[in-house]
Amino acid sequence: MTPIPVRLSPLLVRTLIPPHRIGTYVLYTADGRPTYVGRSDTDIRRRLLRHCTDRRADYFTYDVHPSATSAYMVECALFHLLTPDASNRIHPARPEGHSIPCTFCLPQQQATLRDRIHAVPEHVRPTTTKDR
Repeated sequence: MTPIPVRLSPLLVRTLIPPHRIGTYVLYTADGRPTYVGRSDTDIRRRLLRHCTDRRADYFTYDVHPSATSAYMVECALFHLLTPDASNRIHPARPEGHSIPCTFCLPQQQATLRDRIHAVPEHVRPTTTKDR
């Protein structure tokens, strides 16, 4: 990510970001609060230019990635890190044609699955010799 948020303006977006690049970005309010985490698997420049017209953010940071998978992983990390502050409510979607899981959700999913497996309802538990 760019270390310092940059003013979200069409001129700066066009100047800083080459066209047709895969990337991730975070939008910020004027007081520096993150408001949105996003990704583009085709053209981050075009996506940020659309945000310029929305006027829901004042600043942005961005990062260019070599692949949609890489961008997805970074977006997931940012989503999990910034969700309490950002407006994103839906988990980032996987890149088209990829079945890669979110590595940040995986420990939570495994713990939930483990808890469900070990939490067998009373009526299903096998009887023991003590119960007889």
